[in-house]
Amino acid sequence: MERIVQQTDYDALSCKLAAISVGYLPSSLLQRLPADLAKKYVQWHRGYLVTLKKFCRRAFGKVDRAIRSSFPVMNYGTYLRTVGIDAAILDYLGVNEQVQVVNLGCGSDLRMLPLLEMFPHLTYVDIDYKDSVQVKNNVLRESEVLRTFLELPEKNTTPSPFLIDQRRYKLVACDLNDITETARLLDTCTNRDIPTVILSECLLCYMHENESQLLINMVLAKYAHGLWISYDPIGGSQPNDRFGTIMESNLKESRNLEMPTLMTYNSKEKYASRWSMALNVTVNDMWEVFNTEIPESERKRLRSLQFLDELEELKVMQSHYILMKAQW
Repeated sequence: MERIVQQTDYDALSCKLAAISVGYLPSSLLQRLPADLAKKYVQWHRGYLVTLKKFCRRAFGKVDRAIRSSFPVMNYGTYLRTVGIDAAILDYLGVNEQVQVVNLGCGSDLRMLPLLEMFPHLTYVDIDYKDSVQVKNNVLRESEVLRTFLELPEKNTTPSPFLIDQRRYKLVACDLNDITETARLLDTCTNRDIPTVILSECLLCYMHENESQLLINMVLAKYAHGLWISYDPIGGSQPNDRFGTIMESNLKESRNLEMPTLMTYNSKEKYASRWSMALNVTVNDMWEVFNTEIPESERKRLRSLQFLDELEELKVMQSHYILMKAQW
């Protein structure tokens, strides 16, 4: 099961690279990137893909094929997922000078790169399964553009579980289902008194109910102040809504993959209830994000990239993905 879940990271990577290749990302407006950093954003992601080929040709092939066959409805979804999370992080960083970001289940995500450049006082911790972070570590050290930016030596001299252990950036191997070990590692590489952004992007949906709740409770108790940003699918709670059951069936048949809580926390309200310890919790589905948080100038830019004729399909899909923000 662990390896099957890890493979979903390459789905996310292929979607991100597809959106970049067509021009959906980066969004200089919503990701607040100056022109030079927007160019680096593209270079970093392309450099990651090219280097990935040296370590995992099968993953490279999968990502490369997906990029060539991406549809507008998928690119819109990736755009919304990316800018929604980034905007939430940037809003929090705008009112807190010194912040640490902890990306739980980081996979191949390169979000740390622009944030580390934009915010000199930011520290960033990536955590995921050992196999996932080992591939990421290899790529970051092998790629000249990525290695240079992060100021990494080519060879890894840091003992596991810390594959990268710098002052501002750490890459950590950990099974997040092991709550005791996760807590121990967070104690080692973060400061409980510094405002903390916790990011869980399509992580909790693959965890069982008990482990995911223990993880949430542990983190909320550990840090004095913070913002948890979570992006996940929800199954849908209306009697005639079959999105979740169809999704479960498709994943089981095609990959033998399960989402244990997809139908347990199948509405925005049920999903938010997991953060009852937090002072302020808001949940929006991504269709709401599209209609309320994307300015008309940005919508016009998106329309210029690809013709989208599957608007109803986009609405159905994005109303079953949520962005949750819990502040404490």
